[in-house]
Amino acid sequence: MSSKRVSVIVIGASHAGLGVSHKLLRQTSKVSVTLINPSDEYYFNIATPRFLVKPESLPPSKYLYSIPETFNEYPNSYFTLVKGLVTKIDYLNKSVLVNTGENQSTKGDDIIVTFDYLVIASGSTTPATLGQGSLKLPFKATAFEDTRNAISEAQKKLQAATRIVIGGAGPLGVELAGELAEASGSKKTITLVSKTRSLLDEATETVQRTAESLLRRKDIEILKNVTVDKAEQDLETKSWTVTLSTGRTIEADEYISTTGVIPNNEFIPKSFLNHDGWVNVDEKLRIVEDGTSRSDTYAVGDITCHPYRLLSRVSLQGATVASNIAACIEKDTCPATYSVEAQRKMMVVPVGQSTGTGHLGGWTLWGCLVWFFKGKDFLTYEAPKFLRGKMQ
Repeated sequence: MSSKRVSVIVIGASHAGLGVSHKLLRQTSKVSVTLINPSDEYYFNIATPRFLVKPESLPPSKYLYSIPETFNEYPNSYFTLVKGLVTKIDYLNKSVLVNTGENQSTKGDDIIVTFDYLVIASGSTTPATLGQGSLKLPFKATAFEDTRNAISEAQKKLQAATRIVIGGAGPLGVELAGELAEASGSKKTITLVSKTRSLLDEATETVQRTAESLLRRKDIEILKNVTVDKAEQDLETKSWTVTLSTGRTIEADEYISTTGVIPNNEFIPKSFLNHDGWVNVDEKLRIVEDGTSRSDTYAVGDITCHPYRLLSRVSLQGATVASNIAACIEKDTCPATYSVEAQRKMMVVPVGQSTGTGHLGGWTLWGCLVWFFKGKDFLTYEAPKFLRGKMQ
């Protein structure tokens, strides 16, 4: 008779959570994975600048996938998806409390799931995703909200708008501006506001200059060394008044914030978090609590304290966590470690349908390369690999 398998709970089914779950199931047959997520669909949000602005460019099948279907390769007893929101971690009973109701206020729909190991992959959200001081755009998945409806509503509002202000000139702001300039229908007047003296603040100077040149060719107004002091929406007309640090005000149909990252940490013990609300981890990606690493809890992806929350770093983090849990289960004494410095900095930014800019380490990418690797379909051709944890 086979021994009882080790129970691992993974909280969050975006790129990081899916990667850990698959990699762990493939490394050891002694594990039973329970994946907890508010939705049973995987949302490939990397492509949002393209399909929110140009709905006809990508069908939903390219960015929304069934999570249960991707785990069909494993026996039923090895994997369970729980559709719900974790509200509490109880270490006394080694369990989590999950709200499985239609919204967070629903009572009587809580269930308890026990674990031997816990992986926190709850990720992050943005002010725009929550509709905080911005047009509500689903740049991230939202708990207890129908993602398909949120996408549809956002597409309608972007199509109708002709005067748009974008706050933030990082990769998302630049990509969104480039897509909006090419949108079908009435020509749009677009203003991009950058708080720094250049666009794409983390990029090389060559990439920064190229991004600005490409956007100006599309007749986008670029304001540099300027911040948005206030963005207010009229409750009746639904139009926005955007007040800048220079004192200038701009009337717009829509204001879009592309700045700010908010950790999804409501259920996480405060002793796990740094002063900005991100989870402290050690080199093995174990949770660090009051200076001591926990042996039963890991974190991966955006929710960790590691900077540069990039999709390119998720796969290695997932592999590190899966290897370490498997090593503990199999009594292996060779743990894996993760180093941010070991991964090259990269930035690939499409500016419209056919060109863009970016760099890999110190190498500047030509516009045609940006189109080939990302711009033609915003990486949706890679989505199935992330879905199945096969991205290297």
